[in-house]
Amino acid sequence: MTTKILTFDCYGTLINTDPLYQWLENLATAVGLDPVKVRTAYENYEDDPASVHPYLDYATLVRADLKHLDQLFGQTHFFESHYVDCLQVQRNLLPFSDVVSTLQRWHAAGNQLVIMSNSSWDIMPANLAALQVPFDAVLTAEDVQAYKPDLTFFKAAEQQLGLTADNHWHIARGYQTDVVPAEQLHWPMIWVNRGQDKPAGTARPTKMVTDLAAARNWLD
Repeated sequence: MTTKILTFDCYGTLINTDPLYQWLENLATAVGLDPVKVRTAYENYEDDPASVHPYLDYATLVRADLKHLDQLFGQTHFFESHYVDCLQVQRNLLPFSDVVSTLQRWHAAGNQLVIMSNSSWDIMPANLAALQVPFDAVLTAEDVQAYKPDLTFFKAAEQQLGLTADNHWHIARGYQTDVVPAEQLHWPMIWVNRGQDKPAGTARPTKMVTDLAAARNWLD
């Protein structure tokens, strides 16, 4: 198969974020709060475009999210007091079990590997090291001053990397953050739907798989 430029979302696609949310749920439980409600509130705030317009650095976004939890659940700087810990938990996250060997296989075959992540450079280096494979490029929200699903991010990648429908696949977990804008830009897209979620809209990926290794059916 002809080699391709493979662009990846990082968190939830390559890096397992479950320990972050388990850590957050443990904090909630420690003060008698419903852990699922706290986790949902955290995720919703982070995913809300209104939270990142105008652009703010990812670490600032995390702190604002934790402050939002304090306000929402009647706490006095409890969640915010764990801001530094939250960032460190994210640095310590590790890949899903199928990821490293799959990335190594694609790299060895001559594909260009690129990360497009809603993150920043005070977080990414530790996670990149855990992936154990060299990436040809890493684009973060910090680099482009915008967060996915903002098309600014995708168009910056398109321009910098020379992406076309013929030389490229986008591979990601997020439906709203990646599947929707990929369809808008006519990007070939593999949705890594580990939770087998139903699409939350009319956008459809080119292919859907339940883990990264299964994407080898189209990329090997």
